[in-house]
Amino acid sequence: LAEGCTDGGMETFVLVQNPLPTAATVSLDFMTGMGPAEGPQGFLVAGNSRHTFKVNDYVTDYNVSTHVTAEKGMVICERAMYGDNRAWGTDSLGVIAPADTWYLAEGCTDGGMETFVLVQNPNPEAVTVNLDFMTNAGMQPGQVFMIDGNSRLTFRLNDFLTDYNVSTMVTSTGGAVICERSMYGNDRAWAHDSIGYAP
Repeated sequence: LAEGCTDGGMETFVLVQNPLPTAATVSLDFMTGMGPAEGPQGFLVAGNSRHTFKVNDYVTDYNVSTHVTAEKGMVICERAMYGDNRAWGTDSLGVIAPADTWYLAEGCTDGGMETFVLVQNPNPEAVTVNLDFMTNAGMQPGQVFMIDGNSRLTFRLNDFLTDYNVSTMVTSTGGAVICERSMYGNDRAWAHDSIGYAP
């Protein structure tokens, strides 16, 4: 789950559903702007049940991605994030595998809106990522960045261009990554989020 923030008054929850009749053992590991951080390990989620993990209880960082692994079963995960005393919230399901190329169709950096692309590097080694933007005026080249192993980096698209119509293509070399896109409006009175599409 690429998105997550536990600083600045924001709360992040990882929601783990066990749809099987037998218990599953799950472990959470976090990838932050400062590198990896260990979460709960070997937690037993009963069969046909759900458990909520409040990420703030384990790590404080503006950039928090989560890796959930399950043993003795398979689980389904979502990530919910709330800000401004729960005046707004976003939610996204997790992805099951990283990829070298991600597309994020939505985005706006004009009219007071902010768009962020969140890139999680689940590899132990650093990767290089390139962000290119697609607008009404066509392709706008981005920049190349290095993301340390087991870390997450946040890109504020407003720092690169101003346009009502911004799609993003993220490509990585040196290892596959996971991407989400968050967008905020009206002085962050509302927000929404989506995972990217990986062909």
